[in-house]
Amino acid sequence: MKLVIVDRARSTTYERMLYLFASDPTVAVILDRRNPDDRRQRAEQRAPDRRGQERRQKSTEFGGRGFIVVESRNVEPS
Repeated sequence: MKLVIVDRARSTTYERMLYLFASDPTVAVILDRRNPDDRRQRAEQRAPDRRGQERRQKSTEFGGRGFIVVESRNVEPS
């Protein structure tokens, strides 16, 4: 099974992928559901991070293509 995850800002790419893989039951196409604002927030004050830099950096896994393909044996098409 292959899962094609499309950048949520690329609706045209998403529609095209849906069209291209419509007849292939081994491929599921979804929009990336992550929201950049979905970061965990803490109400209490915490100590400064000793690592000195932000660990959660903006994801660049889509690159210039606007999608990624993940192979999985556990993904069921919807």
